[in-house]
Amino acid sequence: MVREILVVPYDKIFREKFFLGFIPLNEKDYMKDILENFEYKERNDSLENDSSFQQIISYVWLINRKIGKVFLYQRAISAGDYKEMRHVSKISGGVGGHIDFDSEGKMENPVFGAMIRELKEEVIMKEYPTPEIIGYIHDEADMYNKVHTGVVGVVFTNEEKVIPADGMKSGEFYSVEEVESILADSGNQIENWTKISWPFVRDLI
Repeated sequence: MVREILVVPYDKIFREKFFLGFIPLNEKDYMKDILENFEYKERNDSLENDSSFQQIISYVWLINRKIGKVFLYQRAISAGDYKEMRHVSKISGGVGGHIDFDSEGKMENPVFGAMIRELKEEVIMKEYPTPEIIGYIHDEADMYNKVHTGVVGVVFTNEEKVIPADGMKSGEFYSVEEVESILADSGNQIENWTKISWPFVRDLI
């Protein structure tokens, strides 16, 4: 089955400002560049190696300020999607993924649509708060990272129990100290985007 995902030409999204790592929203908001220049392309091996397009990824952290904790989870195998095998068993703070034409193709803001859809698919909550964008991630350490840009958001919830659903092996809320310990443990496989965005998320807890 053909899967079309949202992409933006590299020279369009970075025409005003290029960055590596994490850039906070107040330094540069790329949403206008995304919404004015996106298109949908078939996700295939050719696209995975085409650095002239950025695949836009929604990446949302869950924060409970009431108890001072943040949600971390360990990724499970995504059935039938070999391209996501690189994430299996890694610990992550961001819930999200690609923006699909089938799900978000008719939305005015498909990025927000994807954020909410991914939350509902991957975690079970009583209520799904509206995500707030805090910044963007881009890393060119290898070809996989070079063709992806993450839109980083947070949701603030008072729910103390969030149940892992599709795509997660396990997941729960951790204190700042616990997260720092998990990230510092060389025996843990940590998703790189989690490492990059954590210092900025930590300031919001």
